Amino acid sequence: MNNHTDQLRHEDLLQLFTTEYEKYASRMDPEAMDGLWDIAPMVFSKWYYTALTGETILTPANIIHCDEEDPKVEKAYILHVDKKAAGMEKYSFHPVSYTLENHPILRDMQTILDACLPDCTVDENGFFLPEDRAELLQKITLPDGFYLEYLTRLCQQMGFFQKVPAIHIHKVTKSPKADAFFGKEPKEALDTLLWEGCALAAERLQYTMDLEPGMVSSSFFYQYLENHIDIDQVFVDFYKRVDIDLESIWKTPPNELTEEEQSIVSSFLFAGIMMDKWVFTPLGHFFHVVRPISFTAFRFYQNINNLAALFLMHHNPGAELFTPPSYCSLTAIGMELTAKEKLSVNKQKMPKNISFERIMEAITPELELRYYEEMLRFELVTDVVSLRATLQKDENLWKEAELSTENLLHDFCCDIFAAFAMEDTREYVLSIPDDNGFPMEYAPAASKRAINKTDGLTLGDLPLHIGDVWTLTPPSGKAGALTIEVLEKKASNPYLMYPRICRQSEKITEMEQIDEIY
Repeated sequence: MNNHTDQLRHEDLLQLFTTEYEKYASRMDPEAMDGLWDIAPMVFSKWYYTALTGETILTPANIIHCDEEDPKVEKAYILHVDKKAAGMEKYSFHPVSYTLENHPILRDMQTILDACLPDCTVDENGFFLPEDRAELLQKITLPDGFYLEYLTRLCQQMGFFQKVPAIHIHKVTKSPKADAFFGKEPKEALDTLLWEGCALAAERLQYTMDLEPGMVSSSFFYQYLENHIDIDQVFVDFYKRVDIDLESIWKTPPNELTEEEQSIVSSFLFAGIMMDKWVFTPLGHFFHVVRPISFTAFRFYQNINNLAALFLMHHNPGAELFTPPSYCSLTAIGMELTAKEKLSVNKQKMPKNISFERIMEAITPELELRYYEEMLRFELVTDVVSLRATLQKDENLWKEAELSTENLLHDFCCDIFAAFAMEDTREYVLSIPDDNGFPMEYAPAASKRAINKTDGLTLGDLPLHIGDVWTLTPPSGKAGALTIEVLEKKASNPYLMYPRICRQSEKITEMEQIDEIY
């Protein structure tokens, strides 16, 4: 096969992503669109290393790597999105080769530093202003905001920015340290940068997880590259640093976990997000010293709806985007830079005798299953009710939500409380007007109140009149009471996932962002 033929075949494979992404992203709320287009290159990069059919090594990365004749080259495709174009025309793929001698991450850092000549205005934290950021995203290899942030943090950490005297603004320029660094041989420079990347990961985890100083360091992460990274072992060793035996907790049945162990399991979700964001994603997607693989097939319907919800609420998408891979294997670059001994078995190596056509046949059942699920959503159209919940003590704290009328009434009450940071509230009184305008009261099945019970009821069992106002009161009384207005009733959209938050007040967004460190 020649390169042109390979690229045409590869694009047929990669369009599995753009076809599905466009299908769902284009049908989300208009307020979420920009965020979904901006984040598409990183979402694609995650999909690129995800099994196309569950529990196999059939990732786009592995399939495409079969066509690479030079074993020292790690090839990846980068997605570019032109938001001004319509439909599928907005997407284009660019093949990029990563080698020790010519590594894009070094070129991208130079691009960032050259943008500071003769000087550049930055914000109070040393990051680029929006207009410069937008221009740089068009110049670096991976047009992604987190990639730009990551490279900027590395430049800050390594002293490559030098402050320039300025009045009322912050300015930086390229420092002599940067010139000295880029004067090194590429392999030496890349190894130094990789060590600094591990140091950045340690600093970020220490900050976000409030760890004791020195609990994790650059050497903690670098050692896994030297001895072939094992995802589970990274987490086991990480938790050992805080005297937690993670392996014993994993082996304990969920119903036998103590309250303390349950809180550790909860923390594991956050630790996984942070570890993937600052360790596995940079190593695999930026440095390409490891090739990650996630064995759970990508779900566009769920993933894009979840991302859209985060953008609608102006939240950081990291909670949805970053999930640790199932496994990582060192690439040729990683083997040359870090490995103390050669890997005996590469679990991701594809058999050479399997044709591209046979591979596509192997993933067809998974594609057909996704299509079948989509058809079911079209057939099972239900009614949806749109509601606006407002905290009675502050009318500037409100959220609008859409829910299926098949949503259980008790679950609805608990979910609304959770949306207003009252997650543990399970007792309540829901007051709604009946068809004649008289109030009817409902309480949970376990309540001792002699009123109607929500057990077994759905929203559709209630008189849903547009303009009706309900009251949902927790045990704490008026301090947490909510007013709920019925806004609209309509047919469900098969591309949207319910229940969902559609919009919320600026004040509640600001309050939620205070606690957000993704």
